[in-house]
Amino acid sequence: MSLTDFDKELIATNLLGATTLKELHQKEKIVTNAKMIALQNEPVVGQLDYAHLKNIHAFLFAGVYSWAGKDRYEAGVTATFGKGSTFFTAYDKLPVVSTLLFDALKEEAYFRGLSKETFAKSAASFMNGLNILHPFREGNGRVQRLFMEYVAKEAGYVLSFKEVTEHEMLKASIKGAKGNLFYMEELFKKSL
Repeated sequence: MSLTDFDKELIATNLLGATTLKELHQKEKIVTNAKMIALQNEPVVGQLDYAHLKNIHAFLFAGVYSWAGKDRYEAGVTATFGKGSTFFTAYDKLPVVSTLLFDALKEEAYFRGLSKETFAKSAASFMNGLNILHPFREGNGRVQRLFMEYVAKEAGYVLSFKEVTEHEMLKASIKGAKGNLFYMEELFKKSL
């Protein structure tokens, strides 16, 4: 699927009546920003599992996309996903890889009882896994950050990425995908 076809598919599945990518992104931002504010008073409750992650996505993107809350496998998005030289989990591997990732989080007791330093290391590793999983057609970063705030709260911490720039998060994600988690760990330390 060429980029043009991919973008056409994105526009075709929007529920906002947008007819261009620019219009879609503007309208999407307005809707999701309002929902992010609403989440401060009423968080999406869940078990810190894959279903919880998908419920966060559904909350943010309901009314924006017809596939809100569905991963690429469930939505039938078979295209290869990646950014730059980083390729994300293939759509048909999402059920298995997501199970492994979230089972590991559960086995680690959701990082409860860890020192700030150890929590930052564990959370950075899990966030890297979420980033490489990249389960959704759009909105992965926002959903990942919210989910990690919930994980931090369960572990007794307050996490906020508000002071993290887009450039810092991108750099940490690119380095993480190549096996270097130092930058992601630093972002967690800065944001706890």
